[in-house]
Amino acid sequence: MTTLKIDATEDLPSVIFEDYKGMFQISKRSLPENAIVFFEPLIEYINEYIKAPKEETTVVFHFDYISTSSTKQIMKIILLFNELAKTKKVILKWNYDQGDTDMLQTGNRLEKLTNLKFVYTEV
Repeated sequence: MTTLKIDATEDLPSVIFEDYKGMFQISKRSLPENAIVFFEPLIEYINEYIKAPKEETTVVFHFDYISTSSTKQIMKIILLFNELAKTKKVILKWNYDQGDTDMLQTGNRLEKLTNLKFVYTEV
């Protein structure tokens, strides 16, 4: 596999997936017109990675804003890593801007739907 990199736009998040490092990052604003279409290749990439993962995988989210439809797709991604965590080490970092309690609460809600322990960092 190769690195999957998508530069952020006004409505789309920055994506950097580096399977050879076991590093997956999504950040900025996620407000795509069609979240399913945008996130589909990301989910496919993760599904391929899970077939031969590293011993340790790090997932980092840092959103300024995330739409409801994006949140559903992010949950799909988190559930894939939740499944991976049954056999490998997965570190899920949920970063949020200083004072952004909405993003903190979003992370808390998503964490409750998994067996993963999120690492929260106010930046």
